[in-house]
Amino acid sequence: MYIKLNRRSLLIGLGTVGAAVYLQGSQTPHSSSDGAEAEFPPEVQAQLNEAVDRTIANHNIPGAVIGVWIPGQGNWLAAKGTSDLSTQAPMLLNSHFRIGSVTKTTTVTAILQLAEQQRLSTTDSVGKYLPFVPDGDKITLEMLANMTSGLYPYTFDENWQKQLKSDPSRTWTPRELVDIAFKHEPLSDPGAEWNYNNTNTVLLGMVVEQVTRKPLQQVFQEQIFAPLQLRQTVFPTTAAMPEPFAHGYTEQTLDGTQGDATFWNPSWGWGVGNLISTLDDLRIYAKAIATGEGLLSEEMQRYRLTWVTLPPNTADYKYGMGVVYNKGWIGHTGTLPGYNAVVYHMPEKAATLVILGNSDICANGKTAASALWDAIASVLTPQHVPTLLPC
Repeated sequence: MYIKLNRRSLLIGLGTVGAAVYLQGSQTPHSSSDGAEAEFPPEVQAQLNEAVDRTIANHNIPGAVIGVWIPGQGNWLAAKGTSDLSTQAPMLLNSHFRIGSVTKTTTVTAILQLAEQQRLSTTDSVGKYLPFVPDGDKITLEMLANMTSGLYPYTFDENWQKQLKSDPSRTWTPRELVDIAFKHEPLSDPGAEWNYNNTNTVLLGMVVEQVTRKPLQQVFQEQIFAPLQLRQTVFPTTAAMPEPFAHGYTEQTLDGTQGDATFWNPSWGWGVGNLISTLDDLRIYAKAIATGEGLLSEEMQRYRLTWVTLPPNTADYKYGMGVVYNKGWIGHTGTLPGYNAVVYHMPEKAATLVILGNSDICANGKTAASALWDAIASVLTPQHVPTLLPC
């Protein structure tokens, strides 16, 4: 999932997914009990270091933190490069990063939890909760969650893109964002096509607030962060970053030159791409969203993993309810100006992979974390190298 401001589609985070699918009918992360506490053998670590260092050089990545945990094989943690190009401060394993569209998994989780509590149904129309949505009586919450609503993405709007680049400190409200989308004709009829679309998830966040009568950040804290003990994950209401943090670098500026996007106001990604987190927390979270453990019942998790096949239309690459299946890995990527994240778990091997990079710049057809994922999987899980479409 990818946010690109200087193209027609400004996406938050799914840079490896195509445009449409037609449908038929502390410094050291804490330990856990997943059995992956021993390090990989020295020769494997050497291969990983070589592959990662080569990728960082080839893709001009300022810095990254990486964690891989595979029970029965080992783990590998690495902090590479710099967290600040101006000072050349080294990257730290406990640095905070913006995680882009990994946020979508959290918003959809909240919706599914409310469905389990029988406070809503995913077959409800969005119009039941938000009467201002055009044709909202024909669009279900499920369509919003699996990206088949047909609505226009507000991030496609060129005037909005220019406003964001001109004043990245501006605060946007959720209603302002979706109203931008509603000025345009839909991309398709509801349920007819799959289109990765940030408008969908903003609307889901608004539904969560309507049903719970609580701010979305409070719902996240009570229903997701606290139960999973995610102590370093933040729903920001300002542009500030918790210490320590990695500066983020982008070319998505008005003149196209590289700039520091660390303190761009994240409100335009509300409920879609605004979360901040760390390697430590995301290790826990990756497993939770892939398995449902600690978040959803087994039945609801099975429902979540109801897949829509994505380009190139193979069984290896699919989208569910706010999660992606990619060659056995389940999770989500996230990209927004300055940052890039890969957060995945492979239930088959109980393997977890988290990659956080401090650049969203596309080089050699790949963003930072996606390029690193490709390199790491080629070493550790060669049968499960992800499908990555050009950014």
